[in-house]
Amino acid sequence: MSINYKIEPVLKSDLDVVLSLNQKSIPAVSSTNIEQLTYFLKISTYFRYIKIRDQIAGFLIGLMPGENYSSENYIWVNKSHHSFIYVDRIIIKEEFRNMGIGSFFYDHLVKNFSKKIKNIICEVNVRPMNTQSMNFHLKYGFSEIGRKNTENGEKRVAYMSFKIQ
Repeated sequence: MSINYKIEPVLKSDLDVVLSLNQKSIPAVSSTNIEQLTYFLKISTYFRYIKIRDQIAGFLIGLMPGENYSSENYIWVNKSHHSFIYVDRIIIKEEFRNMGIGSFFYDHLVKNFSKKIKNIICEVNVRPMNTQSMNFHLKYGFSEIGRKNTENGEKRVAYMSFKIQ
């Protein structure tokens, strides 16, 4: 099945839709707010949405090393790796899941960053288990590079890495 899509930069005017998508995806991702999303507009190297049939079907936020971002997961990645783009979150609207749309984002990252970085790194919740995300990342070619308890032991994440050729 062929899907017509566009990947575009998120603008300040898109943040309400992005926030709504994020909040509907809890607990697979952490809660956020407009202030944090506005901050991501400033510090993210990659903050894009994917549009299908004239609606935003998902978004991805990616950060390069050395940003002023206090996420304990980003800090862990930043301390242990030097050539990466860190995927803070990738969210696909429920009605568009299992259609390969997440792969469009990662293919776009690979195409745009292959000469700049060596790895795409993210984390996937293993407590509570996010089976859909884990299966997607393993299928795409990510491998686990570490685990860590987060949020005062409330969650446990697996850090995943995809080597860019």
